[in-house]
Amino acid sequence: MPEQPLRLRSVIEADLPDYVKWLNDPEVTEFTAGESGEVTLAGERDWFAHISDPESGVNVWAVEADGRHIGNCALRLGAGRQTAGFGIVIGDKTAWNKGYGTAACREVLRIGFQEMGLHRIHLEAFADNGRAIRCYEKCGFRREGLHRQARWKRGEWRDAVSMAIVREEWEAWAASVAPSPGEVRVRIYRPSDWDQVSALWQAVGFDLHDIDSPEAFEYKLRHDRGPFLVAEREGRIVGTAVASWDGRWAWINRVAVDPTERRRGIGRRLMAEVESRLKRLGAKRVSLLVMRDNKQGLSFYQTLGYEFRERVAFVRKIFTPREEDCSGSQQAAHSD
Repeated sequence: MPEQPLRLRSVIEADLPDYVKWLNDPEVTEFTAGESGEVTLAGERDWFAHISDPESGVNVWAVEADGRHIGNCALRLGAGRQTAGFGIVIGDKTAWNKGYGTAACREVLRIGFQEMGLHRIHLEAFADNGRAIRCYEKCGFRREGLHRQARWKRGEWRDAVSMAIVREEWEAWAASVAPSPGEVRVRIYRPSDWDQVSALWQAVGFDLHDIDSPEAFEYKLRHDRGPFLVAEREGRIVGTAVASWDGRWAWINRVAVDPTERRRGIGRRLMAEVESRLKRLGAKRVSLLVMRDNKQGLSFYQTLGYEFRERVAFVRKIFTPREEDCSGSQQAAHSD
């Protein structure tokens, strides 16, 4: 585990002198694609302008440990933006062998799969870079092949190893890792969650109807590909988001956060994950219903990019069982 708190943030121009220093250090660049002594501040400024372009297809993060800039990592999107190549360098040598590379790698995988909706993340490493390969394997990457004499580095041809991890593998790995104390985890609803979920919905003021039942949601899980997500903290469900998808229309409903857990980003995490899953299913747009007097809810969804449609009217019809319908059903069942 890292000795100090680690976070990823956007690269800023003030970081560039660090990169010039690190990438001109032969020890730091021993296992990188570039050679030391070739990096200039002007060149790093050109690189910074490139990655700052939203159309570049490159996502780069600075790695910080306890507020100190120690390296960076990146995802380079492939065609179709469903796959990405991963790269990382911890340039501050005083931060080596302290778990920062593994922690940063795991956070990038979470961002890539959970927030960006990627299907596959891959990389190449020098075959003799055992420290990096062990790090990648701890994060869930699998070796896919050995490329003999694939890279020219410091006057010789060197072997490279290709590695990758796909979404299903990352989800299985993430589910197997015990969360840190107090950590909120977003996962798929399970039938055993029903008592907590129904209690949460009543706590936030949702009216529960006949269609809100354990049996109804078990049917949904079998027949509707739209996700039913819960946010869980230390075994207690603190949020939900339910979506439906029929191959054409996507809807989100039952978005709820425990009143004692609000303003901690749980609703945003649930919405980001449910939207990501709907996009992967093929949804081009998503809709939801909000009561007009729910000013807080309307404001929340608008901050996420949702548009309020004044001209849309919500109409509904409730079917109530008639006596003859019930008797007819009983006769049919008896005759069978």
